[in-house]
Formats: sequence, C-alpha cells, structure tokens
Amino acid sequence: MKVIFLDFNGVLDTSYKIDEVNYDNLQRLKHIVHETEANVVISSSIKNSFLLTNRMNSTLRALLDRLMCEGINVLGFTPYGYSREEEIKMYLEAHPEIDSFVVIDDDYDMDFGESMIKLPSQRIHGQLGLDDISVNKAIKVLGKVEQSVKLKKTK
Repeated sequence: MKVIFLDFNGVLDTSYKIDEVNYDNLQRLKHIVHETEANVVISSSIKNSFLLTNRMNSTLRALLDRLMCEGINVLGFTPYGYSREEEIKMYLEAHPEIDSFVVIDDDYDMDFGESMIKLPSQRIHGQLGLDDISVNKAIKVLGKVEQSVKLKKTK
C-alpha cells in the first residue's frame, strides 16, 4: 500500500488563504493520488485537537470534506506524539502493509530520506503550498501505477 503523510498548513493552503484549501494545490495532490493510487494519512497538527478532545475543528472538517469530494481516500490520522516525525514513525510501525510512502511537509525538522518531500518553509517563504516539482518527486518515490493497454485485435 502507498501512503501520503499530509501536512496542511504550507502544503494545501497559501498565504492568501490561510487555513483554506487552495484549489490548485488540491489538484496537485489529486494528481499524485491518481498517478500512484496512494492513500492519505493526515499528519498535520490540525488533527491534534480531534485526537485529544474527540471534537473536530472547522479547519479539519473542511479539509476532510474537500479531500473526500475530490475522491481522495483518507485512511486516518497519525497518532499524537512528541513530534510529527515520531507520529509518522509510530503509524508506520503499526501499519506494516505500507510498502512505500512520502511525507509532504514544510517542516524541516524531519528526516525520511527520499520519502521526505520538503516544501519551501512557510516560516521563511510564506505559505506557497504544493508545487509541481514536489508533485513529480512524490510520484517518482511512490511509483506510477502501471496502466494496462488493451489493443484491438485485427482480423
């Protein structure tokens, strides 16, 4: 199974629409999912209020609704932990069926090698969001889905 560990702020939103899903960035994520048949796991800190209180805030609800409307399958959330890196590692340990993954985030404090798709830091560059270069890196790491081609038989 292929998984995208998805941050929200700095990935799907922009400095123009903080805490709102940017349409272009969402379409880029959808393209990754379409090309790789990956599922999404929310690793963003916006899920912590839900995990700690069992109440979903409006930002998380809006994100989940938009992903669902685009046909993007969300498996769930990383557990609450000391750091986002620790949370992702805990999720991976609990789900050995994951054979490839990418972490799409603007947090530079994590190290997942090639599986880490580091976006420009929102702290330095503002919230630019998911870009085409990062989309291509994610597809390369996850691997494209083999499309079977059916040829017409000629008589």
